[in-house]
Amino acid sequence: MDREANISVTKAEFRVRMIARRRSIPEKSRMDSSAAIADHLVSLPEVILAHHIHLYLSMTRQAEVCTEFLVERLTAMAKKISVPVIRDGLLYSALFHQGDAVVQAPFGQPEPAELTLADESHLDVVLLPLLAFDDQGYRLGYGKGHYDRFLRRLSEQKVNPFRIGLSFFTQKVETVPVDIWDEPLDAVVHEHGIIRYFSSDF
Repeated sequence: MDREANISVTKAEFRVRMIARRRSIPEKSRMDSSAAIADHLVSLPEVILAHHIHLYLSMTRQAEVCTEFLVERLTAMAKKISVPVIRDGLLYSALFHQGDAVVQAPFGQPEPAELTLADESHLDVVLLPLLAFDDQGYRLGYGKGHYDRFLRRLSEQKVNPFRIGLSFFTQKVETVPVDIWDEPLDAVVHEHGIIRYFSSDF
């Protein structure tokens, strides 16, 4: 088995373990931690100065960091919000406002019921879900590669938003298995604080 196949198997096993770890967190603890993550997130200079922020609408069944707190906080800060939608295997940003109706998309994620694509050239911050993160700034996603392709497409268009993973601290691991196409994060926000990986103007 070659290295690429080995990494794929390792990632698949890793995902099973990390999903189980996240689902083992009691619901009240997840909600309390999600609220704390929102508090830390909105204190970041990159977020305070941002105009347009892309965030995911959390999936309760996956026990993700709940982003309802963030939608509320960012709306109060008058930020433009967009959320991911998948079309023809590619991830795009669609405008979202607090209270907008949503529907369940094929992968289970909520999407706006009425779709208006956003101007991605103005994205300042992208908030990403993850199953695990490490000390080098790499994340383990769900295995579809949507965010990696999305971030690469933005970069090719000279659009470089600040990339922040949202995570519970228990999802931190020593090393995430990495493929050559995996895109690193600039920071992770967890319930205990903020981890920065790369130099910043702040």
